[in-house]
Amino acid sequence: MSLRDTFDGFWEEIRQSRPFAGQPRNNATSGGVSIARNALQLAADANDADLLLDALRMMAYSLTADEQYSEAVPFYIQALEQCEKSGNPALAAKVRIGYVTALTQLGRYDEGLEVAASAEKWLKESGDSIGYARLCTNIANLYFRLDQHVRTYEYYIKALEVFESTGDRAAAAQVYANLGCTLSQIDRLEECDGMFERAEQACLELGLGELLTNVQYNRAYFFFLRGRYSDALAAFAHLRDRFRESGSEWYLALCDLDESEIYLQLNISRDAATIAWRAVEQCHRIGMKYEESKARAFFGGAMMQLRRFGEALENFAIAQKGFEAEKNQYWIAVLDLHRAEAFLTLERYWEARALANHARTRFETLKIPSRRMLSLVLLGRIALAMDNIREAEACAAEVSSIIQTAHVPLVLFPFYVLSGQIAERNQDLEKAEQAYGSAAQDLELHHQRLQQDELRVTFLHGRNQVYEALVRLSLASPVDPIRKAYAWCERAKSRSLVELLAHHVPSVQPREETSLLRQVHRLHEELNLQYLRSRPETRSDWAGKELETVVAREQELARMLREVGLKDPEYVSLQQVQVAELETTQQFLPPDTTIIEYFSTKEEILAFLISRDEAQVVRRLAPSSRVQLLQQRLAFQLEKFLLGDDFIGTHSEQIHKATMHYMRELYDALLAPIIPDIKTSRLIVIPHGTLHSLPFHAFFDGERYLIDSFEVSYAPSASVLRYCMEKTDVDHRDPLILGVADELAPKVEEEARALGNLFPGAKVLLGGEATRDNFRKAARSSGFVHIATHASFRHDNPMFSSFKLADGYVTAMDLFSMECRTNLVALSGCKSGLSEVSGSDDLLGLMRGFLYSGARSLLMSLWNVNDESTVDLMTEFYRSWQAGARKGEALRHAMQEVRRIYPNPFHWAPFFVVGKV
Repeated sequence: MSLRDTFDGFWEEIRQSRPFAGQPRNNATSGGVSIARNALQLAADANDADLLLDALRMMAYSLTADEQYSEAVPFYIQALEQCEKSGNPALAAKVRIGYVTALTQLGRYDEGLEVAASAEKWLKESGDSIGYARLCTNIANLYFRLDQHVRTYEYYIKALEVFESTGDRAAAAQVYANLGCTLSQIDRLEECDGMFERAEQACLELGLGELLTNVQYNRAYFFFLRGRYSDALAAFAHLRDRFRESGSEWYLALCDLDESEIYLQLNISRDAATIAWRAVEQCHRIGMKYEESKARAFFGGAMMQLRRFGEALENFAIAQKGFEAEKNQYWIAVLDLHRAEAFLTLERYWEARALANHARTRFETLKIPSRRMLSLVLLGRIALAMDNIREAEACAAEVSSIIQTAHVPLVLFPFYVLSGQIAERNQDLEKAEQAYGSAAQDLELHHQRLQQDELRVTFLHGRNQVYEALVRLSLASPVDPIRKAYAWCERAKSRSLVELLAHHVPSVQPREETSLLRQVHRLHEELNLQYLRSRPETRSDWAGKELETVVAREQELARMLREVGLKDPEYVSLQQVQVAELETTQQFLPPDTTIIEYFSTKEEILAFLISRDEAQVVRRLAPSSRVQLLQQRLAFQLEKFLLGDDFIGTHSEQIHKATMHYMRELYDALLAPIIPDIKTSRLIVIPHGTLHSLPFHAFFDGERYLIDSFEVSYAPSASVLRYCMEKTDVDHRDPLILGVADELAPKVEEEARALGNLFPGAKVLLGGEATRDNFRKAARSSGFVHIATHASFRHDNPMFSSFKLADGYVTAMDLFSMECRTNLVALSGCKSGLSEVSGSDDLLGLMRGFLYSGARSLLMSLWNVNDESTVDLMTEFYRSWQAGARKGEALRHAMQEVRRIYPNPFHWAPFFVVGKV
């Protein structure tokens, strides 16, 4: 066999796996590099110029397919020199086709365009349509990286026409995949999905495994850009295993980088930190310098969210050095801004001020007025912290002048907050209320825009402060103070849920699917893309006309939601802030019921006391810090029951005495000033923030528990309570009982069997039968659903709270996409993290998910329950309820019965009923 035959065999073997530009590294591409190295050695030994040219082309081609772009460039250059020596312009044009890809991947776009122009000229003149189509594909890839998506689309279409006409389905499949990405960028989302589907179908038919993986990665990334975060996370998790198997370090790093950004946006800080750090290590190992710096910035952002400021500052500083090496002035300025935020929190005001000034100067030089505005707002906050009102006012005035002249997608929320704080310091309460009202309005209209902060830490904690201030200022108003303050209290709770669901709207199941709802979903996705495009990291030249388009779409979305709200107000309440006014709340209340709705601020906890005929507010019940301290100490006593029977047997009297002490302290702090004004027999407690984790029904006045004097139930908000009470009861259906045991809940199947014996007609699913699919099917038509399993509540993002079934976890987000039209869901399991008192409503996820899916009420636990006492309590509860008692009455009776045997509240008080009773 001649050397020429050998080289032809090399080419055939390399091309057998059909490598393509930008694909993930795999065994075949690594093997291709080895083959090319052998070819290079053979050509050198033979001292044959033609074979050497072939070997150089082979090396360049193989290295590009194997993600070794920098290493490929010298071989492209040498191959082109050889082509010139041998006078072979046709071969030079082919070499340039691949060279464009390597230069594009390295970010050397101007050079790539020069190389492409030279190749394009010759390929057109020679009539090489196939070569020209391949070049068009690579030019389109380059324009895509430059965000010139119209030109990208034009070149892909040129390539596709040739490939389809010549029957090259493999090349066409690659273009379909790339067109899917491009169509998403020019807001043709339905065509985008269709193009991805065509690409996947072609890959499956032709056996193009690597291209299929690439298509799936691109689709996952565009799920992220379109705000479909749950879909993106699931896709990245699946792809990561594929990339790990194939050894594609480049794509593994990209998956980690993208996923860490998603978790950062969702406030899932620990997961964001873990994955961002993995991305740092991966990017460092393979020399992805820009991505490494970005991953470090994300890691620092996660540390900021976790309030680990030292680690945040250290990683921000390292990331800045990386961006300095990249000459990326934008990210240098962003990190100055976030470092200043950290120093402000640490009360290191002079350092914070210097960094914020650096950021302002850089953003002014870069002509990014929106970020210059944020720098000025931060300088204003620092000035207020240093009691320099005049400097704060000067910063606010400069922001105001930017707003008058700049045509950029400004989010005005932080400016309004600063203005409100300055007005309060100046005792101008009317102006302060107006500024905070504008902040709330901007936040509620543009909350998704505000999500697009690069590291999700700047102004993260300012949102609740706005509503706290508005409640406080409304109560000082001479006109309708209670009604106004109550409306702001309810708006705060509604806004929290809307924000939690902002990235999951496509997963929420409406009552009925309509063309209007499909338009709503499309607008959500288009707006999310527009918000991400408007970030100065990608576009510093965002035009006023583009902002006008976004504003018009936001207005169109609001109009559509109003229209949908006439038929399905509960569905719209998950996307748009809606409020139950005081009068409306009073109208749906039964005459024997009083609502105690709490609201927490930094300074105080207050309570609205609302009955059918009266409404009042009780101020300054207790400082929030005092209640949190009592909450932690009570949790410490209750968690002693996890230390084992021997410890409890020895210390039971001491634990009971301490528990009763804290129950009495909490009663005095949160209930004693209110109880004398309550004239009804039933109470509905609506907590706020950390108060969601407190057992109000077990608070002790020295002689009696609250549950002995009142029938007590709970609700997440008055608005949600109304939706529950408007739903009619479900009749004539057998119950569903599930039990899944594990090391954290070892005896729950015994509980499920005991309840199954109590209800002979019940559908009982135990162990391996209690799957997600079986649960989803059976829950649609059950009189009540009892779930005995381990539950995990996430305070960082309640939408990821979950409970365990045989084949995986059911998250709160899953519940928003299913039907569970039942009178009651009882979740009998473990409440994790009781002693971790956080500022978020971590019970809200599963609670709101079940209520939205159709459950009229819930029975949930606040702490890790005891197996024996839980069986007794549940048995008593169900017997009483099925005998005709209201759910609240039945739970009250069950608690009192269990208390006779188990006097410590740990045993009888963990459960509470939410919703319609």
